[in-house]
Amino acid sequence: MVRVDNEEELTACYNKVVNDMGRAVVTSGALVYAPEDGNTGGSSKRFEVTMMMEQYLDGPEVDVDIVLCDGKSVYNEVTDNWPTIEPYFQEVGANCPSVLSREQQDELIKLSVDATLSLGFTCGVFHVESKYTSHGARLIEVNCRMGGMQVRNINLLTWGVDLVEEHLFTVVGLPARPQKAKEPLTCISEMAYNAPRSGRFKDLSFIDEYKNHPAMLSARALVAAGELVTGPEDGMPTWYAEFVVKFPTVKEGWDFLYEIDAKWRKPDGLPSLGPK
Repeated sequence: MVRVDNEEELTACYNKVVNDMGRAVVTSGALVYAPEDGNTGGSSKRFEVTMMMEQYLDGPEVDVDIVLCDGKSVYNEVTDNWPTIEPYFQEVGANCPSVLSREQQDELIKLSVDATLSLGFTCGVFHVESKYTSHGARLIEVNCRMGGMQVRNINLLTWGVDLVEEHLFTVVGLPARPQKAKEPLTCISEMAYNAPRSGRFKDLSFIDEYKNHPAMLSARALVAAGELVTGPEDGMPTWYAEFVVKFPTVKEGWDFLYEIDAKWRKPDGLPSLGPK
């Protein structure tokens, strides 16, 4: 992955990649560079270059969950996504309510609602992913469905709105009129723990010590004992556990979950994670 921050840099990067890949040839089953003079050295095939490049989006990522009814947004709320693991952009965690400013949230919501309506949708539950970049709100994707993982629980616990219920209303043609709380009912934080290195878990009993913590809503393993997990040195990291907590403030939840992550990332922090 090459990070670029503006259109000029993106164009230059694209041209360089096209040039470099255009020099690549297949020789005896291997992909190698041909000399600058164009001599392929008897290679039977030159590498074809067809690609698409996108500008790197900096800034915090968010989810905007939307309920549409008769072409109008009757519910929209922002959930913050925590910094992802690059270059894979693997998700790490989330919190709700959002800690972004009201102005930033409003801009993200408007972008998300407008993008969904522009696709022709008028009714249903939608999960839109965006970033608030140094250039303002930018769209990542519109999912024409309710979000997965903890999205339903996060909205229900924080704002009192059940997205499953709202979806069912829209499916049978009933008007969606979610009664959102005027203020957040609690502060929810969720973390999907990524494997710090590749290996196999001998057991997952280390998760159990947190299950009875008073702030813990859910603590579960996402892999089975003996299962191979991937660390960032080998590819997209594997989620091996997920914790959901509630605290009076977002910061308390963030600190609690990241302290556990830091503990487990120490060389001896996960003794049950054996070699591949």
